[in-house]
Amino acid sequence: MERTLESQIVEGEIALIIDYQPGKSVAVDVLQGAMRLIEAMDQLDGALLSSVDTSLEPVSILNDVQHSSLKVLLARALRGVPDEHIENLEWKKWAGNLLVKGKYKLLQHLEADAPDIRRVLIELEPEYSSLPQGLIGYTPPAVADVQAALYGVTKARATLPGQLVTIQTEFGDVELPDTAGSVETLSQIEAQTSVTNSGIEFFKIKSVDMLGKSQWSVLRNQRLVKVDMLHQSWLDDYHHRRFALLPGDSIECSFEETITYDANHNEIDRSLAVVEVIRVVPPPAQHKLL
Repeated sequence: MERTLESQIVEGEIALIIDYQPGKSVAVDVLQGAMRLIEAMDQLDGALLSSVDTSLEPVSILNDVQHSSLKVLLARALRGVPDEHIENLEWKKWAGNLLVKGKYKLLQHLEADAPDIRRVLIELEPEYSSLPQGLIGYTPPAVADVQAALYGVTKARATLPGQLVTIQTEFGDVELPDTAGSVETLSQIEAQTSVTNSGIEFFKIKSVDMLGKSQWSVLRNQRLVKVDMLHQSWLDDYHHRRFALLPGDSIECSFEETITYDANHNEIDRSLAVVEVIRVVPPPAQHKLL
């Protein structure tokens, strides 16, 4: 039997408003459009949290439905919340605020190109780093993940042509543009291609994530880069302190590097993941001079 993860309510509410035409709009079209938009908002939340913990699953909780226009009030909830955060009200408040503010900023750039999305994510960096005291800060997600999620919102919005659609948040209202005629923009987004390279290298550890797997930093080719640690059993051993990592330690590992290109074959994102840690390599011993 499939196990359903318990949902944890986080702070923050948004309203989806569809100004349909009473007595004229086809009920199924309006309601299906609303469902597609809600699903797309959940996917956008998933993209916003992808750099925090890939096991988090955002879901929308129905708070209220109002008429005249179709107004759906949606609370935020997360499945797969790590045990250490379930009772942490400050963490839930932080996560809820991040999701509402992230959507508010990104939905204003629904059909934006990758550089514009990157600029919005840079604006959100303080939100990712301002965790409650005692917790490690995070970095914004990959541009490609957010762009794909915004594309989902764009496709969902296109199912409601000729109708005014607004997202209300505590930070302000965002009117979603009618994307029914945005064929060229949609095809450009769909034209993304990804190339994945793999191999074995030595990475010098710079910072570790004591809670998850997405916030490790390593030095590669003299550059500091973020990596996803996919070797779960090795992570479990480290988190249970079965071995230690000391300053200057490196890891010999197999890795995958995924590079995403736009329709014009310009690089828009690059991500690095450690598939298997082969061994931990300490720095060379320092010998005292006599």
